[in-house]
Amino acid sequence: MLKYKLYQAALPEHPEAVVFVNGMIARDRAGFLWFWRNLPSIYRSTSQAAGCLQVKAGICGPKEVIMVSYWESEAQLMAFFRGAAHREMMQFTQRHPNSLCLYNETYQPRKSGKYSHEPQGMAIVYGVS
Repeated sequence: MLKYKLYQAALPEHPEAVVFVNGMIARDRAGFLWFWRNLPSIYRSTSQAAGCLQVKAGICGPKEVIMVSYWESEAQLMAFFRGAAHREMMQFTQRHPNSLCLYNETYQPRKSGKYSHEPQGMAIVYGVS
């Protein structure tokens, strides 16, 4: 039987890692079709990007998804934004500006979260104590 264990991330005084929260909401039929056709490649390109350590994706409903990704540094996240995979994702929104509602926020940890059974998120970045 597995034993329960509670973890905390061993954050440095000035963490470089960032958490990127982004989401998409389909606003019309074109956005809905594009959204479901491209969601697997969006997840794959994000999770395989240099500096991305973990991606958690959640379906909020038939027209909305949210993704939380953990990055070693903000510079690596910004490099992903400048890369071909992200540019391809954004081309649809340039051609169909009213079809998707996009949102994102970036955070740096101020204190450790709590993790049970195994490290996740920032605990993967910085290890556990």
